[in-house]
Amino acid sequence: MREWGYFLFFLSFFCFYFAGSMYAAWRVNAGLKLIAPYKHYIYIAAALMAAVSAIAYAFSKYNIEPFAVYLGVPGGIWMGIVGISATVFILNDLINCVNLIFKIKKFRYYSTVVSLVFIAALVVWSLMNAAFILKVKEVKIKVPDLKTDSLSITLLSDIHIDKHVSFRSVQKIVDMANSLNSDIIAITGDIADSDLSETYAKYGLDKLHARYGIFAVTGNHEYYTGAGYYIKLCEELGIVLLRNENIMLKDGDKEIIAIAGINDKKGKAHKVDDVDIEAAFEGIENNVPVLFLSHRPEYFDFVKNKEMSAVQLSGHTHAGQIPPLEFIRKLMKYNYGVYESGAAKMYVTSGNRWWRIPMRTFNASEIVKITLEKQE
Repeated sequence: MREWGYFLFFLSFFCFYFAGSMYAAWRVNAGLKLIAPYKHYIYIAAALMAAVSAIAYAFSKYNIEPFAVYLGVPGGIWMGIVGISATVFILNDLINCVNLIFKIKKFRYYSTVVSLVFIAALVVWSLMNAAFILKVKEVKIKVPDLKTDSLSITLLSDIHIDKHVSFRSVQKIVDMANSLNSDIIAITGDIADSDLSETYAKYGLDKLHARYGIFAVTGNHEYYTGAGYYIKLCEELGIVLLRNENIMLKDGDKEIIAIAGINDKKGKAHKVDDVDIEAAFEGIENNVPVLFLSHRPEYFDFVKNKEMSAVQLSGHTHAGQIPPLEFIRKLMKYNYGVYESGAAKMYVTSGNRWWRIPMRTFNASEIVKITLEKQE
């Protein structure tokens, strides 16, 4: 049954990007008024790249080598080009509708040329942004009932390490995280996209350190890989993996904050484990502040309805990465940044890297240092 699910997802994935590719090709041909055989070349090239994108996804899903290596990057880049192109051309079509009133001659031709230049600029910027920009963002959150004056947390999420990710890119994240000298490192899932249990050291993950330790939860991608690999990785790295449970962080005999975490809901689909948010908060008294780790931000609806001081940290959204998803996600309930509701607060990060598409347009990868401050 799961194999059929993967097949249907692959088919819908291909149809979606094929439609987007054909729309972009049609828009170029119509806007520039290209004739045969040149317009046919553009249609054929767009169809082939859509197929490459879909096949690359399937190969990477099943770790089929070496095709996943050779097709993954061009396939991912094409996905980004289609997304950006479709967004720009749709906006261009809306502008052309306005021109029906003014009737400027050759407006569609020249607007198409300008659109192509704009698309090229956005594609180049998006590639450079994803490849080179990793920001450090500092966020301060006031917490009622905090048992110490302040507590610093480095938030890591959505690194998406697989065997094709360069050592340098992961080492950069590790070095930057360690340089923040936080009390805690919190990992909110999607760290591994393949089995790293025998190769983790070369990525430098074993060098991560924090005063009170490293705490993590699963993301959906850990289940695609195999949760057992991620569990083993955390054990070898000395990372405390919270699976629908909580622990009390102490400095000697002094209690500081409860740390709770849940499994990602994708575990149920893979028949490994499930989400039990009630179990994650079980035994925590109402006057004890909670640091809650959840890969997905949607569980803030549960947290904000509890009568306790809680700070949720999440990832998963990538802030959309590229248009049009980048704009669509902004319309959703939780996307990126700080959210507050009474005594409950949440920070959703854009993630430390990117997934599938090596591009970011109007957002950036980030490492976040969150400082919890006692609210008097």
